[in-house]
Formats: sequence, C-alpha cells, structure tokens
Amino acid sequence: MITRRLSAVMPLALCLLLSPGCDKGPDQLRDAEKSYRDLIDRRVSPLDPAWDPVINAFEAIPKDSKVRPEAEQRIAAIRRLRGKLPPRPLATPGATGPGTSDVDTKRAACEALAIRLGQTPEGADREPLHQALTDCRTELVRLEAHSHPPGEHGHDHGGEPGHPAH
Repeated sequence: MITRRLSAVMPLALCLLLSPGCDKGPDQLRDAEKSYRDLIDRRVSPLDPAWDPVINAFEAIPKDSKVRPEAEQRIAAIRRLRGKLPPRPLATPGATGPGTSDVDTKRAACEALAIRLGQTPEGADREPLHQALTDCRTELVRLEAHSHPPGEHGHDHGGEPGHPAH
C-alpha cells in the first residue's frame, strides 16, 4: 500500500522539485516569438490574417506560466497596432500647439499630395499632381524659413523678406 502511494506521489513530487521543467510556457513562448519575429522581419502588416495564429500561440501559453506576462505584452502590442488610427487631421481650427501652425498645415497638405501622387497610375492625371506637389514643397520651404518659435522675432535672424535686419 505504501508503495502504491509512493508511486502515485513520486511524479507529482518530481514535478514540484523540477517545476521550471514542468512549465511548458517558455517553450510555447519561444515558438510564438519565432513566428512573431518572422512576421516582423517580413514586414507583414499587423492587419494581415497571418498574425492570427501568432496571437493564438501567445494566448495558448498557460495563465499560470511564469512567461505569461511577456505573452500578454506581445498580445497587447499586436492588438494596439491592429486598432483604428485616429482620423486626420488631428488639429482643430483655432487650437494652439503642434499641428496648428501654417508650417504644419502646409506639411500635411504636401504629404497628402505626395500620397495621392503615389497612388495615381501613370498618365495625364499625374502631371498636375506632380506640379501641385512641387509648388507645395516650395511654399513649405518658404514658410519654414520664416517660421520662428514663440518669443523669437524674425528680425533676430535677418528679418522678413524686404525688411532689413536691425
């Protein structure tokens, strides 16, 4: 009878003594990390369904595993990247701060033109967009050259065009 109890308790005691060896989480994490890194290296969009098995692999790590917090971090990171982006523009008229200056507005307009140009197939529609982007960039350079932080006056750096420095 003692032999029977001992044989039943022995694997449990061995598992408790070697508890890190009984935690399958590190192996699962290693395999999930490999898939995670592979998708990152291949620059797969977070919205791609190829990420679903990776998320599932991280979620399969037992809740009581010592590596579960690391798996949770990966899951949260992927889900954040899959979330909706805020609508553009982020600035509101009359507001102050980043995104509200003429330079920021012009920069955003140039970016929008560049995106449209990149998405427009070769043909007659590209030339007007290319010209508009060139004009936009020229205006942006002009605005940046005369843009000064609050408290700094234009005359400190040679003044505005047509106004000599003091």
